[in-house]
Amino acid sequence: MEPLLEGIKVIELAEWGFVPSAAAVLADWGAGVVKIEHPQRGDPLRGLMAGGLIASTGDYNYMVEQMNRGKRGIGLDLNQDAGRDIFLKLIEQADVFVTSFLEPARRRLRITFDDLSPINPRLVYARGHGQGTRGPDADKAGFDAISYWSRSGVAHMLSPIDGPFIMQRAAFGDVMAGMSLAGGIAAALFRRTATGKGGLVDVSLLGTGMWNIAPDVIASYLLGKDPREAVGIGAKSPPNPLVGIYRSSDQRFIMLNMLQADRYWPGFCRAIGRDDLIEHPDYADFDARSQHRQELFAIIRDAFAAQPVAHWREQLTKHDCVWSAVQTPAEAADDPQSVANGYLAQHPTDPRGRVVASPVQYNEGTLELTRGAPQLGQHTEEVLQELGFDWDAIAALKEQGVIT
Repeated sequence: MEPLLEGIKVIELAEWGFVPSAAAVLADWGAGVVKIEHPQRGDPLRGLMAGGLIASTGDYNYMVEQMNRGKRGIGLDLNQDAGRDIFLKLIEQADVFVTSFLEPARRRLRITFDDLSPINPRLVYARGHGQGTRGPDADKAGFDAISYWSRSGVAHMLSPIDGPFIMQRAAFGDVMAGMSLAGGIAAALFRRTATGKGGLVDVSLLGTGMWNIAPDVIASYLLGKDPREAVGIGAKSPPNPLVGIYRSSDQRFIMLNMLQADRYWPGFCRAIGRDDLIEHPDYADFDARSQHRQELFAIIRDAFAAQPVAHWREQLTKHDCVWSAVQTPAEAADDPQSVANGYLAQHPTDPRGRVVASPVQYNEGTLELTRGAPQLGQHTEEVLQELGFDWDAIAALKEQGVIT
């Protein structure tokens, strides 16, 4: 893909998934990203797979690669004066600084927006966090399972009313919030071209979650009740039976989403082999179908239950219906549309590895990785040499434990 942000220098001081994923998007777009990690501890995301919380894939750490591809990495202790001096040299030359550190840690390290903006007035300072920078919980840690999934209402809306709590998948809210943060940074860089000044970009997991279910948040106020109680996909008799989930004979789910029901009704009837329903007075238009929705839902349900998903792929596609099989992640990766559009990118050095490309494409270009995720401190010497440090100075810093 064309390097939209070529020449933009990004310094990342962030851990886990949210903010590092934003910097990975910037790297996808051509920015030069340097990831700072503590020289001994590193980003705790590196140990997540070993802790058994996600599936283990051996020595290819897919979580680290997905969130950190395209970056260079240095090990640097900002608690030491020499480490802070190096950090400030990086900031002086940077276009963007991204961090997941909360305000108390940023104050302690003297890396707040007010600290760094005078050093580099053109700096775009971007921070990502759990609950926002104001309010009683502003300084509390936030993970996507807490701030995004649970606190924002997303989990509530995606869990069935009478069923079990539905848990999110790994980094579900992180990557959504990260994409928002990357977009905010790009907008701030655009503004800088007009004003010459940087600025402060702020994204929270809670705010992202509320944005993702904005229709439900607003409907809750207007209805005075849970929107799931009003209408819902998966109901026993949905108002529009052409919008809903059905099960095939081989126990696969099929999602229909024909919101313009009258437009699609004739083709759908042909797809399920029920041409007799097209002009049937009980089902001929939306009002009639809605009035008789219970029996129509049963007819459609039984039709789908009689054939496997392969049959429905052929028939629903043939008759131009709006639908999809509920695919596994592996099926999505091998989907002809995913392949044709380059939605996965090959790791540049590990033939086993792939990462999901960030979803923005430019001028029909697709992502071609030139760099995977860095090992802890992999590029420390290279970056310090670019800052003017000689080998004796680098050796002394290593001896002091400032770098790794």
